[in-house]
Amino acid sequence: MTKQWRILLVLIFILIVVLFSIANVETVGFSYLFGVVRLPLILIIISSLIIGALLIGSFTYPSIYRQRRRIGKLEREVDRMIELHPEDSDRLNIAASGEEPQNSETRSARRSKK
Repeated sequence: MTKQWRILLVLIFILIVVLFSIANVETVGFSYLFGVVRLPLILIIISSLIIGALLIGSFTYPSIYRQRRRIGKLEREVDRMIELHPEDSDRLNIAASGEEPQNSETRSARRSKK
């Protein structure tokens, strides 16, 4: 169902871009450091959007990449802890999924009760 919504949103976005480009066909002067170029307004707008998206992506991608690596490392660590301590696997699986453990007693507290 979410794939259908994505396709619908992409089609709506394409329709908006086409209508926007039809409305902005006049040629305008674009000044940059070395001179002036006359281009259709829609090319200037779309190229500005693409340059902005590339800049945002280049600044955010490194932090996302570091976070994904850290998450993978922590997931491998939890898996290793489950292998080393199978008696605590239920508690570790609950903690890894982000849910609150049902029994908040520590292993040492349970041992002292016995």
